[in-house]
Amino acid sequence: MDSVGDPFCDVRIIPEARIDWLIIAEIAGEYAGFLYWHLGERPFFAPQVERFAHIREIQVLGKFQGQGGGWKLVVYALERLRTLGTQNVFLATAETNKAARHLYESLGFRTFRKQVQYTLEIERIGSVRIRKLFS
Repeated sequence: MDSVGDPFCDVRIIPEARIDWLIIAEIAGEYAGFLYWHLGERPFFAPQVERFAHIREIQVLGKFQGQGGGWKLVVYALERLRTLGTQNVFLATAETNKAARHLYESLGFRTFRKQVQYTLEIERIGSVRIRKLFS
């Protein structure tokens, strides 16, 4: 699955974080990973959707990957979200994460938009140019 990092990196959701939105996976009594979602209404990127869930993070430890743990986490989450009256479920992954994309597409997820990400090597712009920007 994805390895983005801290599931609570978006500080806007911390006050709304709920333990019942977290699923912990164990295999043979050992921690194997987790899934965390966030519930909301009328997302800016799909305003026609009344009630939605955003699966914010799915993590499966490396030694448990390829054993169906990610699939079980997502399926269990989808079952729970259906009982909560969720209309749509959104999630994101890197275009290069073929295993995650295969999993999501096998469950019926489809691509609905793409995001562009940027990077900048700060040393390349130089301090003179930065000073000009703020002069």
